[in-house]
Amino acid sequence: MDTRQDTSFAETDLDRIRAEARQIAEAEFPSIAAAAKDAGVAYSTFSAFLNGTYAGNNDKVAGEVQIWIAARRERRQTAAVLPRSPGFQPTATATHILSILEWCQTAADFGVIVGGAGIGKTSALRHYQQTHPNVWLCTMEETTGSVNGMLREIVETMQIAERSNSEFARALRRRMTGTNGLLIVDEAQHLAPAALNQLRSLHDRAGIGVVVAGNEEIYSRIDGGKSRFAQLASRVGMRMSQPKPQAQDICLMVQAWSITDPAEVKYLKQVGNKPGALRTLDKVLKLASMLALGAGETRGLRHIRMAYEQRNPGDQIGADATANAA
Repeated sequence: MDTRQDTSFAETDLDRIRAEARQIAEAEFPSIAAAAKDAGVAYSTFSAFLNGTYAGNNDKVAGEVQIWIAARRERRQTAAVLPRSPGFQPTATATHILSILEWCQTAADFGVIVGGAGIGKTSALRHYQQTHPNVWLCTMEETTGSVNGMLREIVETMQIAERSNSEFARALRRRMTGTNGLLIVDEAQHLAPAALNQLRSLHDRAGIGVVVAGNEEIYSRIDGGKSRFAQLASRVGMRMSQPKPQAQDICLMVQAWSITDPAEVKYLKQVGNKPGALRTLDKVLKLASMLALGAGETRGLRHIRMAYEQRNPGDQIGADATANAA
């Protein structure tokens, strides 16, 4: 049962909670409103409580804020020991993707990148966007698959102050023309046929590079031989389709995690070839590191195997490697 309403606080305790909450709000959030949202307390109530002017049940609000403070403290402690991913790695696959993006931006070409889950596609797209000017990366979903949905997402990504659906395309052309820019649309398999053709129009009329990325659906749509995509397919100058990571991709990621033990490397190569590929490998190593930390031990094959099997119940791999390491 929630007993926060039954807790009574002395005035000194209320002052302490207010002071700590204000310190967190000012140091860790862009605004008091953002802190209130994170705390799950209405902004007006949260603000009045911090200012000591709340006319309602201050004990109840103090209890809620105190729980928030404790949760923030626990999250900071966890974050301090949580292992960090190595970050972007220039794998063979990533290098190929970057070369396509570079070409499409330089030559104002249209590119299609199809990658299986976890091969590092989105990581490479983000890296390119972060290291090149006039590159706009938008990620689609089912709710943004229509022409207007897609254009609205691009408009918001580019921070264009336009609210009229009928003016989205014009506003984008005005902003893009003459920039030598590159529009990257990730998860493009969600786009309706009309939205894909709208991208062709933006490419043609704004004179910028466009790259659509996603799963095999987008590749088969554009190159499927259907007449409604003939104009788009003919504009595609660069194509890539890769369902799985390359062997050297997995090796580089294992090295990035500073793993050299032969049995661990062997096991992780098998993990990297499972569904989810490099993403699964990264998540397994994070969890293995936490398991080892919790046990006060150095991370080893046993922790890696435990992590994989926790994430994939019933799927055991590398039994021979485990036996050799025992």
